[in-house]
Amino acid sequence: MDVGRRRVLGSMAAVTSAAAVGCTTDGSDSAESSPTGPTTTTSTTSTTTTTAAGAGTAATSADTTAVSRPWADAGFDELERYLADTNTNSFAIWEDGDSVFEWHRDDPEFRRDIASAQKSVLSLLVGRAVADGLIALDTEVGEVVGADWAGGSPTAGITVHHLLAMTSGLDNQLQVVSAPGEAWLYSGAFAALFDVVTSVTGEELQPLAQSWLFDDAGATTAEFYERRIDSYAPIGLVASTSDLVAIGRTVVEGTQAGLDPTWLDDSLTPSQPFNEGYGHLWWLNGHESYLYPAPGSPKREGPLIPPAPDDLVAALGKDDQKLYLSRDLRLVVARIGGRAVEGRPALSSYDPDLWTRLMELRGDA
Repeated sequence: MDVGRRRVLGSMAAVTSAAAVGCTTDGSDSAESSPTGPTTTTSTTSTTTTTAAGAGTAATSADTTAVSRPWADAGFDELERYLADTNTNSFAIWEDGDSVFEWHRDDPEFRRDIASAQKSVLSLLVGRAVADGLIALDTEVGEVVGADWAGGSPTAGITVHHLLAMTSGLDNQLQVVSAPGEAWLYSGAFAALFDVVTSVTGEELQPLAQSWLFDDAGATTAEFYERRIDSYAPIGLVASTSDLVAIGRTVVEGTQAGLDPTWLDDSLTPSQPFNEGYGHLWWLNGHESYLYPAPGSPKREGPLIPPAPDDLVAALGKDDQKLYLSRDLRLVVARIGGRAVEGRPALSSYDPDLWTRLMELRGDA
């Protein structure tokens, strides 16, 4: 057993954390190959920082709820054990601008390819291009990057909106399976949006992302890179939980520079009539049904993650790379590491299991 350090209500106390376990370094998502991005794989020490949201502010007659704020009475020992047992490398909770809890297996700077969670980051870049008048949702992709962008498959009529909503009609091999806008199919065709934003700006992807999002957000180590062996998803994003929290906070606080305020409202609501659980490259909770990211998946009744807040939205990647956001609660939760449980790409049983625990700790269960 390893001894970590936890900050509780402004004081430091030694705590015992679960023994470290190994983690995978596969940053792939559905049909993606293993990435070549930097990863960290082994450790012997876990580190925990816990700060009750709003700690350090004494209750006064004008602030009578300070002592009962969410998380104030939370005990995180069991969550630490759960994170260690589920192959987590790094985990963080922020609420209302405050750091509530952080846990790191070893290195607080740990980064890895976040797999398809990058799609939601790409959505923010597309939103900025729209706000700058460089493209519109109804812009045909072929008009920007050339009609042969899908390797010879017909692409007439496929718009920016179709790629954001997963309704392009193209499968992972960029073969036509339906007309644009006629069905929802989770597909690697979205990656053409990388070419769209770089083509209309004339800039390379990483400097563009730094200028439009990463630098202002404080995502100082987030890095797009080329997956040289992956034709399905040729671009990857390496990030730490600190990077994901920083990006998530720009969404819950609405602070991304140059972004039209309506972009987030539109992106975080159902983008098409086939899958209520999907917006513009974001997964959405709180709706009556959803589809899994697999061909032929039947419609599932109920919300995406029942224990989570109804307004929760999420960037989800294979092997349980997670960024969860609630704008109503101003809540950000980030998790990176190895696969927590066996499951489908993006979604797994880890999502409801984790959120049952978090809502209990927050005092909502």
